[in-house]
Amino acid sequence: MKKAKLLAALGICGLILGACGAEDDSKYDTSTTEVSESEAVVKEPGLDELDPAVSEELSKMGTDEEIDWEKINFNKRQYKEYIESLDEQETDSSETGESTLTVVSSSMVDDNTIEIVINNTDASEMSELTNGFFAIMMDTFSRQLYLNSDYSDGTNQPTIIIKDNAGTVISEETDFIEMEETE
Repeated sequence: MKKAKLLAALGICGLILGACGAEDDSKYDTSTTEVSESEAVVKEPGLDELDPAVSEELSKMGTDEEIDWEKINFNKRQYKEYIESLDEQETDSSETGESTLTVVSSSMVDDNTIEIVINNTDASEMSELTNGFFAIMMDTFSRQLYLNSDYSDGTNQPTIIIKDNAGTVISEETDFIEMEETE
């Protein structure tokens, strides 16, 4: 008896769903079920599935140990996740909490362009210098990871744009930033 009621309820639900979906089926093309190879989505491992050797090398960032870049290769998904995760981390804060430099947003505009927007709550004369040094650090590390990713063709560098939250471009580079020597 219970089985019959359950089947009846499922049947009614099916009829209701069918009626709701029957409004205008003409706008949906269901005649092709074949998916071309270019449309097939390949599931690449994400950052949470990094090889332990890669994780070990990345953990050296910010230490005195040198990173062995030959051991690092990100697939496209991992690199994009890295860029998108930059705004989830505070990058510089003092013990007193007086000034903080954070990444407001970070994204890949296209396969060759990365845009990072920062906010520096420091209103002193040093904020411009801090922004500049931060831009160098972010550009260098993001660029090196890009070159060690499946986005890189080995010849072209990405354009990395770093702006403040007012929209002022701090840095827009197509190669590694080099410090100018003053005499």
